[in-house]
Amino acid sequence: MSSRIDKETKYDRQLRLWAQDGQSRLEKGHICLINVNPTGVETLKNLILPGIGTYTIVDDRIVEQNDLDGNFFLTEDDLGKSIAESVAKSLSELNSDVQWFSHSRNIGDLLHEPHFFDSFDVVLISDFIPPSDMLAMKQRLWSKGVPLFHVNTCGFYGTLQVFSEENAVIETHDPSTIYDLRIDRPWPELQTYADSIDLESLDDTEHAHVPYIVIFIKALQRWKRDHDSSTPKNFKEKREFRSRYIEGLSRNINLETNFIEAGQQVHRALQVTAIPEHLKELFHDMRASDPSISGKTALFWLFIRTLAKFAEKYGALPLPGRLPDMASNTRNYIAIQQIYRKKALEDQQRFANLLQQTFSEFNRTEIVSSEMIAIFCKNAASIYYSRGSQDAFSDRLKNEMILCQSESNTLAIHYGIHALHLWIAEGSHGGFTELLKSFSRVLGSKEMDVIPENCKSILKEIYEHQTNKYHNICSLLGGVASQEILKVVTAQYIPLNNLFVFDGIRSVSEKWKP
Repeated sequence: MSSRIDKETKYDRQLRLWAQDGQSRLEKGHICLINVNPTGVETLKNLILPGIGTYTIVDDRIVEQNDLDGNFFLTEDDLGKSIAESVAKSLSELNSDVQWFSHSRNIGDLLHEPHFFDSFDVVLISDFIPPSDMLAMKQRLWSKGVPLFHVNTCGFYGTLQVFSEENAVIETHDPSTIYDLRIDRPWPELQTYADSIDLESLDDTEHAHVPYIVIFIKALQRWKRDHDSSTPKNFKEKREFRSRYIEGLSRNINLETNFIEAGQQVHRALQVTAIPEHLKELFHDMRASDPSISGKTALFWLFIRTLAKFAEKYGALPLPGRLPDMASNTRNYIAIQQIYRKKALEDQQRFANLLQQTFSEFNRTEIVSSEMIAIFCKNAASIYYSRGSQDAFSDRLKNEMILCQSESNTLAIHYGIHALHLWIAEGSHGGFTELLKSFSRVLGSKEMDVIPENCKSILKEIYEHQTNKYHNICSLLGGVASQEILKVVTAQYIPLNNLFVFDGIRSVSEKWKP
């Protein structure tokens, strides 16, 4: 018990972000860092502090004098020692709850060991590894379903690219998510409660404490009665609905807070209960259909198949049961809160029954907790899913970079850093002209004339600042990379879908998808 209390105190701030469920996933997570440099170490630091379960560092180098620059986890006492072990030990002092391992081995050798990467949930490559090893790493991890993060810093520039076959997030914490109040189609218990409140017979005090959900239901019913069962469609009708049908129910619109609030929140009364388009696409995905489901099908797709069944049977998604705050007395608010909570629990049980049927259809024997079902049902409307790519580049990105007229051509930074890596792999000979040639080869062209001037300007900056040790840039990219890794490990919040680029000279950043 004391250990649990200590952890709750220690991780109090982050538990508010991703709760115990997210923290448990984090504490079971295992990340591998390939290459010890300031950016990679900063990223790892930001994962160790919140309590990732295990980290492994891979780097076959020994500590040299220039490794001390910009790396706060190395000292002169580490000179001549394994850089992987030295940094791993130093980082371990940040959090005693976290386990660590180090391997002073070449990444190319480890790629020949088929099971070395089996234990990792995430692999992070920091800056340069040979292109052939990068390709092999992407293919190996893609087949295992392990996300690969590649973070780079070069002078005042930085990039982060994520290679992951798919990302499915249930708890997106999307701030734009609307409350599902079902004003347009109240279920019997909600309708009965609304009907039980006779606005005409209430005294002024009670009238000023009617929750706006009840006001909305009554106002919308009156509107439908007067307009052949249709709902307000255009701006004129919505304005009339607000003034005549909502505020018109008030006895004194200047004094009754609940009616003032109802007028301000009128959009909630006009929300249409429907299945979001992005969910309809998932419902028709082959991975949720009979021929594709097998014993190896991810649990996510069984939940999606079941959600499709639920939507077809009941005409809506499971009710989340969450309510916004609203002007009301405690008695009325609790009464309506209980109605929504009861309906949400009923929908969760209905979903659980359908899920069990799905499992029986395909001889699946997983045990799914009621908590997992509750989380899925509460967040069903905002589920996020994306397909990834193994491609670092695409014709679309190349064309956008070439056509870009701005000095802040962030895609040129992405291509430029890869050109630098190709140039390094080939021996770094010939100066800036050879780097330009490498840039052309990354673009798939032999002609340097196709390179726009703004790209050459950025490439010149990369050439003149071939360092990954500007600590302010390393710290920033380490923060971005660790944030995205936390999203993947905790399975919460919407993750980056492929590419992030930062221009520290002009203080701008952009996201891209090949």
